[in-house]
Amino acid sequence: MRGVRVSDEAASPAVRAFGVRRVQGRREILCGADLVAAPGEIVGVTGPSGSGKSTLLRVLAGLEAPDGGTVDWGPGTRRGRPAPGAVAAVFQDAAGSLDPHWSIARTTAEPLALRPRATRPGRADRRAAALAALADVGLGHIDPDTRPARLSGGQCQRVALARAFLATPGLLLADEPTSALDASAAAAVLRLLDRAAGSGTAVVLVSHDRDAVAAVATRTLRLDGGILTDAEP
Repeated sequence: MRGVRVSDEAASPAVRAFGVRRVQGRREILCGADLVAAPGEIVGVTGPSGSGKSTLLRVLAGLEAPDGGTVDWGPGTRRGRPAPGAVAAVFQDAAGSLDPHWSIARTTAEPLALRPRATRPGRADRRAAALAALADVGLGHIDPDTRPARLSGGQCQRVALARAFLATPGLLLADEPTSALDASAAAAVLRLLDRAAGSGTAVVLVSHDRDAVAAVATRTLRLDGGILTDAEP
């Protein structure tokens, strides 16, 4: 399983980050990080806990502004933020990203409901697509009207992944997406990330699990002490 890298001649990168710095208090979390992810590419980022991996993803998602350097998401970039719908992110606290009052089917279908009216599927079609996406991440046996509070942390993570896959973004950011899953479920998620890349999505996969990253990544970077470098083979 590996994403198919698309050359710069074929398509513009989904994200370009150059010289990105992020400072918290007196600590420099990111020290001039450079990262480019092209459509169809899976960029793996490994590193020890506390090395700044999650901070890097939040900057790439446009949720945190860098203290130095630039991040560009292509033509839709406005005032340092990506165009709506261009980026989907799944963070470690997946439960916190789910509306506690919504069913998992409604949550998963949210990206379809936010589409412009001309391209928005009807309610029944949105629900059918959500059920298929939930089944893809191994939740087909769960009542789709279940609320997040009744799910485990790993199940909430898979709901967030299903929602992200259904959004078909230009850039998909995944923070430790297999950490709360058993081996079988983790392998299924990695296959879905590979499939997303195969359809042209740029994927940035952050994980401390080097084997998981190696299984799907087109190339791998290592973040340690705020410094992002090419990982050793």
